[in-house]
Amino acid sequence: MTFVPILVGVVAAAGVWLLAAGIVASRAGDATMLARQRLARQDIGLGQSAVALELERPFLERLLAPARRWFGRQLNRLTPAAQAANFHRQLDFVGDPLGLDPAGLQALRITAAAGLGALGLAFGVLIGTAFAIGVGLLAGVAIGFYLPVLWLDQLVRQRRVELEAVLPNALDVVAISMEAGLGLDRALEQLVRHQEGPLTLLVARALREIELGRPRADALEEMAEATGVEDFTSLVKGILHAERTGVPIARTIAAHSAQMRVKRRLKIRTEAARASLKILLPTVGCVFPTLWLILLGPALIVALSLGH
Repeated sequence: MTFVPILVGVVAAAGVWLLAAGIVASRAGDATMLARQRLARQDIGLGQSAVALELERPFLERLLAPARRWFGRQLNRLTPAAQAANFHRQLDFVGDPLGLDPAGLQALRITAAAGLGALGLAFGVLIGTAFAIGVGLLAGVAIGFYLPVLWLDQLVRQRRVELEAVLPNALDVVAISMEAGLGLDRALEQLVRHQEGPLTLLVARALREIELGRPRADALEEMAEATGVEDFTSLVKGILHAERTGVPIARTIAAHSAQMRVKRRLKIRTEAARASLKILLPTVGCVFPTLWLILLGPALIVALSLGH
């Protein structure tokens, strides 16, 4: 078993190297990503060049950019196209946490797999059996490889919950603005100007794409598909249908907002009805045995003492 410490050292060293490479890959962002983020937040004018955006980045990031791009290309070879597109869509939806892109997320998965695999291997060495070493190594690698994906899925679910919470109020703002005489684009600009949150970032990006010449229908449909929220998707489809048929868009938005509030109230009532069933299991499994032990414990002790 003399090779085991050497193997642990090699795996740990590989994990440290992959961790450093993953941090560099996650911190560095290219000029197009920086331009897209700034356009979404309306911080720059449309005439600013990519060279100026590149010079705004820190010197260390610009120095390490060629190595980062090479590392990203190597990881993209290991990432299927569909999976990379899915990761890109999810990361873009949650706001690129930690500056990650699909290659950076893949680097994080490999790093976590190496690190947790080394921990599992060390735990198996402490136990001292070959079976424990194999199980610890495999379990650590599997958990580390899929843990970043679960973390990203959790971020996506949280962002969708936030969107569903703020969407009715945002629709009221748009409907009131349109009833006051503004068009759809100007009403959406009022929403971006007076509210903050994940929804306003998505709307701001769609408005910028429309100003750059993209058709409004394409920009709104992509924005709705990126969220994955069914109510938002049906809202965009309703707006586009109302625009084609001549139905007042403000009335459509107001009706959809009222419908979303009704669905929210029904969801709250459903969750309240399920609360009693969720409380039943800990009550029966934890509270009742304790009560029976307290009530019948002294009598049981007396009965056992009398029997002896």
